[in-house]
Amino acid sequence: MANIHDNNSQTILTQSGLMTSKELAKFLRFSTRHISNLVRSRRIPRIKCGHAVRFDPEAVLRALSRYEEEELGRED
Repeated sequence: MANIHDNNSQTILTQSGLMTSKELAKFLRFSTRHISNLVRSRRIPRIKCGHAVRFDPEAVLRALSRYEEEELGRED
């Protein structure tokens, strides 16, 4: 069983540790449409078995961290 903590320190548990797109959207506070766009543009990994698509939340967070921008210091 997987334990994943979101920003509110609430634990989201799934039996396999995998999430549906709706669960992932709620976890990341994104819309399901944005999740679909990220999948279509191959920015987040997915696991597909037949018609079922699942996401490993840890792998998704690692993938999204590549797009994290560092805050630039301002010079006054």
